[in-house]
Amino acid sequence: MYELEKEKYLGNTKNIFSNTQGIAVVETEYKSKVYEGWHSHNNAHITLFLKGGTAEKRKNSSTIVGPGSLLFYHSDELHLNQETLFPSKNINIEIEENLLKELQLTEAIIERSVQNTALSKFLILKIFKESQIADAFSGDTITMLFAQLSKDNNHLDQFEKSPFWVKSLNELLNDCWNENPSLHNLGQILNLNPITISKHFPKYFGCTLGEYMRRIKIDRSLSLIQSNQTNLTEIGFQCGFADQSHFIRTFKNQTGFLPKQFQKL
Repeated sequence: MYELEKEKYLGNTKNIFSNTQGIAVVETEYKSKVYEGWHSHNNAHITLFLKGGTAEKRKNSSTIVGPGSLLFYHSDELHLNQETLFPSKNINIEIEENLLKELQLTEAIIERSVQNTALSKFLILKIFKESQIADAFSGDTITMLFAQLSKDNNHLDQFEKSPFWVKSLNELLNDCWNENPSLHNLGQILNLNPITISKHFPKYFGCTLGEYMRRIKIDRSLSLIQSNQTNLTEIGFQCGFADQSHFIRTFKNQTGFLPKQFQKL
């Protein structure tokens, strides 16, 4: 077992962008076998898998990780990775303790915020995109984007305390992620007045129905783009977008990347 220092990961580091405020963006590739034993990192970090995958173990859990998987690691948290697929690639957002204090955040708050998976993935991709721009404004912009991770904690609290129908609605929307259900359709299925859904949806989901469905669709498209050879036009249709231009606009709005740019990462 060993501890990895700041900005160090087991794979090959492709790019590092480090601002002066305590955030490092590290792009890591795995092209051959690396150390598979228990290890930890000095700093807390969030990892978004872009390609490949691995079987990860922690003290009390085991997870199969693939394209689109989002993980949070506490500082000094022991874990190991085995059966890594080659090539694999991930983005790591590393956060120093001093920045968490300045933003009045804790590792527990960040871990909880990452549970809002789709939004967190999109913010990480926007942070990564900004690290590629790397101009005079990028350092501050990355800190501002990172600070947004904690913004939806109140929404998560509301969701956990919500009526039973809200959780049923969430399951339904994720089941029909590649469709375009109307309030009327949803009301019929759940035996609810559509007005009830319309009135309370923003309170529990933090956005409108249309925005939520677009987030789900783009989230699903991330793994589709990186894990198979289907062309982007077909992926847009699979995700329920009526035309390619709508898919491209929505993808860029949510992630900061064009689909073609993301495909080449």
